[in-house]
Amino acid sequence: MKRAFVAEWTRLARPRTWLIAIPFTILYSAVLTVVMITTAPQRSFSGGVSIDALSQSGGGTLAVTAAVAFTSVLLLAVFVGMSAGAFSRGTWRASLLHHPGRMSLATGTFVARIAISAVIIVVLFAAGLGTAYIVGPGQGVDTSSWLDAQSLRTAGEDMLRVLVFVTGWGLLGTLVGIATRSVPIGLGAAILWAGPIEHVLGENLSIGRDFFPGLLLQYVVAGDNAAVSGGALALRLAVYGVVAAGACALLVSRRDVSS
Repeated sequence: MKRAFVAEWTRLARPRTWLIAIPFTILYSAVLTVVMITTAPQRSFSGGVSIDALSQSGGGTLAVTAAVAFTSVLLLAVFVGMSAGAFSRGTWRASLLHHPGRMSLATGTFVARIAISAVIIVVLFAAGLGTAYIVGPGQGVDTSSWLDAQSLRTAGEDMLRVLVFVTGWGLLGTLVGIATRSVPIGLGAAILWAGPIEHVLGENLSIGRDFFPGLLLQYVVAGDNAAVSGGALALRLAVYGVVAAGACALLVSRRDVSS
């Protein structure tokens, strides 16, 4: 698995990748943080981003954490593209010639992609916090407690929750990519599910709010109005994770790779 991790990390972590990903991440984080802060109400009785909440310990990362919930379709598309593209371009078959262990190859590749995502998450939070420091005071936000011990713990928890969010969507995207082996078909199916089905049908059905995986992942980073929280949320996401990983393992180990 280590060799597969290093190979995928080396392939992805090229200067060209960072030259595209880092500026885009900074711009995305800055724009959404500005929008979240400048449109925040003075206070909110249902939670979420408000001037009062931003002025508390941990408020420095509140806006960027809430903004991450809007990235679900983008994350899904990226992981579907990488996973399905490896089959359609023949990269997966070529990799097996050098690394015949299918499971260790697939696991190492996925872990490397999540590790790259973790680096981007750190940049996302750094850019969001810096933007919030610039924009917040002008909107009446008190930033005096943003670097105390409680805020640092909250920032760590926020980054961990975002990493869980990214890993969940990454696993779903990888499953769709492995199942379809076609970037256009995979993207079509994934966007259909993540958009209309999850956020139109799911949000209007009790069973959707309680069990749809995309909505459960959204509760991880924006859980103020969550239909499921705490242990039930963790248990359901863990079950979905095991099922998705098992389905990926079954498809990777059983399906023909000659075409």
